[in-house]
Amino acid sequence: MVKQWIPIVAIVISMGGTFTVIIFALYYNYLKRQSQSREILAAIEKGIEVPFPPPRKYNRRSQGIFWIAIGLALTLALGVSTGNWRIAVWGLMPLAAGVAAFLISKGEKSDDG
Repeated sequence: MVKQWIPIVAIVISMGGTFTVIIFALYYNYLKRQSQSREILAAIEKGIEVPFPPPRKYNRRSQGIFWIAIGLALTLALGVSTGNWRIAVWGLMPLAAGVAAFLISKGEKSDDG
C-alpha cells in the first residue's frame, strides 16, 4: 500500500521544490525592480540626473543554440531510453524552434560588425 505512494510523493516533492525555487526567484526579481524604481523616483524628485541603463539586447543566436541542444538531447534520450523512436519525435519540436531562432538571428542585422 505504501509502495504505490512513493512515486507520487517523489513527483510532488520534486515538482513542488522546482515550483518553489521559481516562485522565490520571480519574487526576488520583483523586489529588486521595485527597490530600483523607488531609488530612481527619489533621485528624480531631488533633481538628480539618473543615467538609465541601455535595454538588454535579445540574443536569438544563443537561444537558438540552446533549444537545438535541448531538442537533440530530448530526442536522443527518448529514443534510447524507450527504444520507440515514434515517441522521440517530440524532441524535434524544441529542435525546430531552435533552428528557427538561429536562422532568424542570421537574418537580423548585428551591431557587432
